[in-house]
Amino acid sequence: MVDDRAYEGGRLAGLAADIRDWFRGNAARANARRGFLRPAPGAKRAVWIKSDGREITGWLAAEIARSVRERRADLPIVVTFEHEHRGVEARLAAVPNLAYGFGPADRPRATRRVIERLRPGIVIALGTALRTRLAAALTEAAVPCLVVHGPPPPSSAPACLGFAHTAGEQRAWHGREHWDAPLLALLVAAQVEPVFQGLAGAHARALFWVADPSETVAAEIAQRWRASPAARHDILFLGAPSPGASRLSAWDQDRRPLAPGAVVWVDEPRFWPALAASCAAIHLMAPSEPLLWAALAGGRVVSAEDVAGLELLGAAPLIEVAWGELGRFWQELLDGPQAARTAADDVRRYFWQERRRAADAALVLLERVCVC
Repeated sequence: MVDDRAYEGGRLAGLAADIRDWFRGNAARANARRGFLRPAPGAKRAVWIKSDGREITGWLAAEIARSVRERRADLPIVVTFEHEHRGVEARLAAVPNLAYGFGPADRPRATRRVIERLRPGIVIALGTALRTRLAAALTEAAVPCLVVHGPPPPSSAPACLGFAHTAGEQRAWHGREHWDAPLLALLVAAQVEPVFQGLAGAHARALFWVADPSETVAAEIAQRWRASPAARHDILFLGAPSPGASRLSAWDQDRRPLAPGAVVWVDEPRFWPALAASCAAIHLMAPSEPLLWAALAGGRVVSAEDVAGLELLGAAPLIEVAWGELGRFWQELLDGPQAARTAADDVRRYFWQERRRAADAALVLLERVCVC
């Protein structure tokens, strides 16, 4: 993976990255970093969706490109990214008539070159993709920009509209035109049937899920679980491997009910929606953003080691619990079903509130793009 400094405009870091790519046979990436992108086809000005190097912003870029293409078949759309992610490229390849590839570094000549070649009518920057020189160049060229899931540009960009996904981004955009709306809430599966309780947990009282601890913490949680009274009745799912834990993907081969006391490693993301809808409670430790929103979409009791550290917008109704206290906390939920239902309802309402806000923001984003 190339150092992010190669895209931030640093001359030495950029030169080192270019030489490394040329020697490795990846001249296309080095050339793109210098702004030598293929000109956008047709006479219309392009929609340029510029992602930074993270997988989550690449995923959002692909979904935005798909949504724009569904509305406007005539617009040239170009998606650029800074790092390759196999899953993201598969999503991009599924969008009709989409040009995509590596993007430019924030260098003066590269920035001028790209604007001349792509002739963007609007730029959608994801994450930290809208850097100093590009922001200034777009302002000078009177090209409007949207920033999704990222901070406002470091230079003045009066035509820039933000879409804040986190509490930190909300604070950064204070006083500037923006929407507080986590678009990721639109991309996770919702209203999923709680099938795991009837399949994996047919012989169990309740299912619990800890996502995603370190392997060391996962091993400690599993050890405590096996020594607790809950192991006689319930099933524990962990977001990391631990000694003696079976893989959920292995269970999926025959789908025989798991025995009470089983410890299972959730080893593939495809299980997240159904598991989130089936567990009595989910505890979040270091979740990725897709996992965080999948957990909230389940509408069950959600706790976390550090609720503020999840950077959720608004008053998220998550319960703060240290992982060492999970056994006690889960037993309290089982002993107080009415309080547990109320806590789960609060999570469900919060998720759908944020999803509706995200849907409103997405319409604004698409309207801005489709009139360019």
